[in-house]
Amino acid sequence: MGRLSYIWRDLRIVGRAVWPNLALFTGLLLMSAAILWFCKARPEVGFLTLVLDSFNLAHLERVSELGENWVPVVMTFVLPVLSVIILGEGALRVAAVYLQRRQRREEWDPLVAQTFSRHTVICGLGELGRAIYHQLIERDPLAHVVLVDSRPGIPGELGQSGPNVLQVQGDMTTRATLEDANCQAASLIILSSGNDAFNLEAGFKAMELNPQAHIWIRLYRKGLASLIACATLPNVHFFSPYERAAESLVGHMSGPGGEAGAL
Repeated sequence: MGRLSYIWRDLRIVGRAVWPNLALFTGLLLMSAAILWFCKARPEVGFLTLVLDSFNLAHLERVSELGENWVPVVMTFVLPVLSVIILGEGALRVAAVYLQRRQRREEWDPLVAQTFSRHTVICGLGELGRAIYHQLIERDPLAHVVLVDSRPGIPGELGQSGPNVLQVQGDMTTRATLEDANCQAASLIILSSGNDAFNLEAGFKAMELNPQAHIWIRLYRKGLASLIACATLPNVHFFSPYERAAESLVGHMSGPGGEAGAL
């Protein structure tokens, strides 16, 4: 991804972040126009013209056609103040996060994650999660990966500072955290924490968000998988690291050289 692509990506992120403030500002204009409409400030014009008048009032531009009715006079003072509060808060908030995005990754990374698609999400960065992450990056250093863990600074601990690896800091069992990781657009979701209950709960919620994604759920007690209805789905997989390790060890022990040679 070139520099221009990153600039375009950042602009889209900023646009999404300030969208709620723009929506509030639009609502303020519509409400102001409705007040002018009911007060019959300009009975000869339509509602859209009153919206334009409200926009002008919000920018300290007096609309003489509104007359000297006390309602337009009050709105001349109130609308600019509310506009500055609504738009200024959004601009300052986004600017602060963007300019300090390297220091405030816990706020910036979830915004960037919303621009990913067909990426990998790894929930639970213990020893197993870290090993899976290293294997994925070794195969494709530019792979888009979102790490979900309650501890901060995981990418730094893994020696990764590139823009393709992000962290969403939060509880993997909450839907909001999985949405912040953009699980709904991911192609692969791996639940690798050390707690079977957490993995199952997060796995069910990930399936609700994205029924098409391939979901791998770590279970120490792999026998539990046979009791779960979703175990029959082709895109849902349960795995036990102990079982995989045992299979690999036995395979080496049974190979040329015998047990001593393998060890």
